[in-house]
Amino acid sequence: MACDSPKPVDLPVLQQWMQSVISHVGGVVEGIEDNEARRLIDVSTEEIEAIITPSRRRSSIQRLEVYANAYYARLVECLKSIFPVFAQTVGDELFDQFAIAYLQQYPSRSYTLDRLGDHFPQFLRETSPEAESPGFEQFLVELATIERSIDDVFDGPGVEGKEVITAADLEGISPDDFWQARLMVVPCLRWHRLTFPINEFLSQARTQPQPDVPEASPSFMALTRRDFVVRRVPLTHFQIELISRLAASLSVGEAIEDVLNQLGEPDDLPGMIASAFQKFATEQFFAAISS
Repeated sequence: MACDSPKPVDLPVLQQWMQSVISHVGGVVEGIEDNEARRLIDVSTEEIEAIITPSRRRSSIQRLEVYANAYYARLVECLKSIFPVFAQTVGDELFDQFAIAYLQQYPSRSYTLDRLGDHFPQFLRETSPEAESPGFEQFLVELATIERSIDDVFDGPGVEGKEVITAADLEGISPDDFWQARLMVVPCLRWHRLTFPINEFLSQARTQPQPDVPEASPSFMALTRRDFVVRRVPLTHFQIELISRLAASLSVGEAIEDVLNQLGEPDDLPGMIASAFQKFATEQFFAAISS
């Protein structure tokens, strides 16, 4: 139904309706007919000119589609800023396909775009084909997981301007007290068990436009932040199992015994323990210590 002039609508209501329509995962036409949009402004696609007038070159629907395309283009660019190495690895065209499919399955619900990529690794896991052994799809899932974690660490709370536990602090504790001590990890610490050497791949991607996708090989890494810079810290299997238990509030002795029950006792246990805590302290993994 054509109208000589648009139907008067309160601006806040029109803004909400516009957002509902242009962000609808099914497109503008489905957005107009959606219950949410009809609740705000009860107009069908046949009556849309009563709200949005056509221009000389575009119909009312086409004018709305311009805004819808710009909306999704902005979201895709935002996702690309969260997952830059992932996008570099798969290429712009394939990344855009991943991004649009993701946004249709997990549309933006937050007031901030910082949360836009929260479910992207999960989306990749859900849509990856089943495989008997780790392949390219699993590599992409792990790459996206680490990039999402890096973004989370960068935007989250840190320890800048606060006291942290140093190697000297640990050395000043008697062996008995140290065995009973509980160490609180810093809020920006994350750790990951991986089936691909993602840390090395990220380093290569900084200097190579298209680094080769590595073969599957177990790797372990931590992420933390110092001076507002996210640090990637490679860990051994022993170290990641130990830090995960310390973060769960086990005492040092309980954590070590639990790791040994899982991994077995190595030949040089004292050396491995000393090396682990030296690394943890140097990388500022601990915020506080209690007996």
